[in-house]
Amino acid sequence: MRTVTRRGVYCRTCGLARYRQMTSDTLITGWWGLFSLFVTPFVVLANVLGARAALLRLPEPYGAVRQPLDPGRRVLRRGPAMLILTPIALLALAIPTLVVVGLLSGGGEPVALSVGDCVRNEAEWPEQRLEKVGCGSPLAEYRVVDKASCGPGDYLLHAEYVIDSPKPGSCVTPV
Repeated sequence: MRTVTRRGVYCRTCGLARYRQMTSDTLITGWWGLFSLFVTPFVVLANVLGARAALLRLPEPYGAVRQPLDPGRRVLRRGPAMLILTPIALLALAIPTLVVVGLLSGGGEPVALSVGDCVRNEAEWPEQRLEKVGCGSPLAEYRVVDKASCGPGDYLLHAEYVIDSPKPGSCVTPV
């Protein structure tokens, strides 16, 4: 970790050019140390708040022997800033996206089933997305039976389906 200060007599344009270059350099090289990893964000913030205010107090270029430095693009539009800001932006967008996807994907209340109820599976076995239907309905595919009545061609119910039965465990058998 090192601290670099550039002292000199600068006009506003040259000071801005030096500020932008040094901030970009800090964004690239400021992270390569254990202590620096935690200090660099504060250094950049201090430069934004402190050095920017000092830049505004510098005079405009006038009567110079040589051409003023080109300030170039703003710091946030340079490659080093994009390198740092892109993962931060992706992370900031990922969290709300995951929340929205979780809310839209359902996972509502589990279906309360009882022994004797008829259901249909809206997924392929062994996945279970059971919907309770009337036993007289043409949509009825399976009937819920207790575990003692389960046969070799029956499917055990996942734990997410609440069974109103004094005996634990149930399965579904084709209707």
